[in-house]
Amino acid sequence: MKKIKKMLAVILITILAIWLIGCGSPSKQEEQTGGAAADTAKTDEGEDGEDTGKDAEKPSGDSKGVIAYSCYNMSWEYYVTLAKGVKEAAEAAGYEYVEHDQQSDQSIMIQGCTDLLNQNIACLVLTPCKPEAAANIYKIAEEKGIPVVLADISTEAQGYLACLKSDNYDGGVLAGKYAAEKLADTDGSKKAAMITVDPSNTNIVRSDGFKDTVEAAGWQVVAELSGQSEPDIAYSCMQDIITANPDVEVVFCSNDPMAISASQAVADAGLVPGDDVHIIGYDAQTNVFEPIKNGTVLGTVAQDPYGMGSGSVEVFLKNLDGEAPEYDDEATKIIYTDQWIIDKDNAAEYE
Repeated sequence: MKKIKKMLAVILITILAIWLIGCGSPSKQEEQTGGAAADTAKTDEGEDGEDTGKDAEKPSGDSKGVIAYSCYNMSWEYYVTLAKGVKEAAEAAGYEYVEHDQQSDQSIMIQGCTDLLNQNIACLVLTPCKPEAAANIYKIAEEKGIPVVLADISTEAQGYLACLKSDNYDGGVLAGKYAAEKLADTDGSKKAAMITVDPSNTNIVRSDGFKDTVEAAGWQVVAELSGQSEPDIAYSCMQDIITANPDVEVVFCSNDPMAISASQAVADAGLVPGDDVHIIGYDAQTNVFEPIKNGTVLGTVAQDPYGMGSGSVEVFLKNLDGEAPEYDDEATKIIYTDQWIIDKDNAAEYE
């Protein structure tokens, strides 16, 4: 009996020991699970304890800031090309890029630029649709210490770092020389007309350059109408020119959309564009190449909008490093970009 009691005591002690071990120590599986959980926590925090969860999907801080471009009108191919220059230069320099379309509207221009500046961007590249309204934009930018670089269109008001643009008067001279030389041996009327941009637009001097040059070559300028940069208005202007001066020989349009529209108005009037009336445009937009090749537009003055855009960013970056811009005109802070003629002889090179 004593022997049985002894055996029962041993069994009870053994069971109690096993039970205590089970309660007091984690199993091997639990140790593995706990280790994995610890590893997972470290992964979420990163090697240095930095949170790499959802917040890490936001910009990591590699971006140097934002360069914004406020555009005259993004429906125009010319400005799409300029915007591309800004974008690619900004991103290559480590900045983010945003753009704003003024849609040729002064109130949209002012409100959009104000909104951009209130976001504390690094730089504003601006092509103002209404240059005379830019002063308030400059004031806000100055208060916030944000540099403004103008591209393509200058303003009378100061407050910008630099303005990259074509010499528009010189471009008009280029068009005038081309017309006078190209048509020198014809027996035409030597009468010229012009369809200009909005008189408030600084590009109005394109027509001044053309007029001064053809008049110096012995031509008579018989009409100067404002197409306000719009093809539909240019079409009506061309109709009026033909009605009043049916023997007009050459018409200079201050942009390509107006030139294409004017050429169509000539054809619709029963005349032959490129034969009866010669049309010259400005900007070298790709949709003018076909009319140039088929002779309905004589030629166009090419600009470098991409270079204006990328150059604007370059000016900002150099200024950031303490390097002053190299102006062609110190008083107006203008830096001129290249221009040349595109006609039937070289149009294929630029398509």
